[in-house]
Amino acid sequence: MSLGRGPGSVPLGLTLIEAQKYARRAEQLAVLKTFAEGELLRRLPFRNLVGGSLSFPAETKLPRVGFRAVNEGYRQSYGVINSDSEFVHLFGGDLDVDRSIVDLQGPEARAAQTEMKVRSMRLTLEAAIINGDDTFDPRAFNGLSKRLVPGEDQTIDNGGSTLNLLALEALTDSVIGYGGDKVLIGSKAARRQISTASRQAGGDLYEVIDGRHYFEGIEILLVEEDAEGNAVLGYDEPGDTTSIYCCVLGDAAVCGLQGPFEGRYGISVRDFGEVHDAPVFRTRVDWYVGFAVCNRKAAARLFNVAPMPLVLP
Repeated sequence: MSLGRGPGSVPLGLTLIEAQKYARRAEQLAVLKTFAEGELLRRLPFRNLVGGSLSFPAETKLPRVGFRAVNEGYRQSYGVINSDSEFVHLFGGDLDVDRSIVDLQGPEARAAQTEMKVRSMRLTLEAAIINGDDTFDPRAFNGLSKRLVPGEDQTIDNGGSTLNLLALEALTDSVIGYGGDKVLIGSKAARRQISTASRQAGGDLYEVIDGRHYFEGIEILLVEEDAEGNAVLGYDEPGDTTSIYCCVLGDAAVCGLQGPFEGRYGISVRDFGEVHDAPVFRTRVDWYVGFAVCNRKAAARLFNVAPMPLVLP
């Protein structure tokens, strides 16, 4: 069972929320809803790839222009464009449930285990989007922390203190819209720092609308723990600091990638029933998935943010 529509029938940049509109079975909808529980995955569009790879031009330098005198020609100049590429990766897992559990506890026990497997995939994928490192796991893709190394382009140093609003505004200003939506990505602790600093500054810098948190009109998305219960954006960077990311989500900016499975795009859930070599029911969840930053100005990182002490009244 593949969750999605066939090649050529799905518009680029389909989010998991939008994909739910095309779910044909209750099982499909349940899997998509579980993935969409993550704030980042709920907003991230996924581009459909034919062949499993995406090649795109990456602007490095604009051509020069200038003024000229009468009877004088313009100087020739060319922009520098490098070719970049991203790929989908094989992501998923097998879930075996002993037949005795199903016999004694009913099919609900197997359904609960399947939901836990899908939830583990969601947490693992969100963690990879932030901290994925192909030198640590060659089968995975590089996340934002590997693409935005402190001290390089599109990174801003907070100075090792608690959050500086000027640095946060510099972070959001360094990202260009490209027709997509800007978002801030951080932990709950980072969000508390943003709200506290905004209150201290006064004005309407920070708003909560329908349960969603915004700084200067930019939604703050939370990424909390991975499937092992470890903080994805904890204070575990050099100097016991953390980072906050700003991204533009869109087809030409920051997006997910997915390849077709059995002629359809999206998450595949297959029920093999009881396997022949063991008394277990097996379910396999597959997703040919990747991650891309299609423009170097579409993402930025504020690093070296120290924790804010909790001061009780």
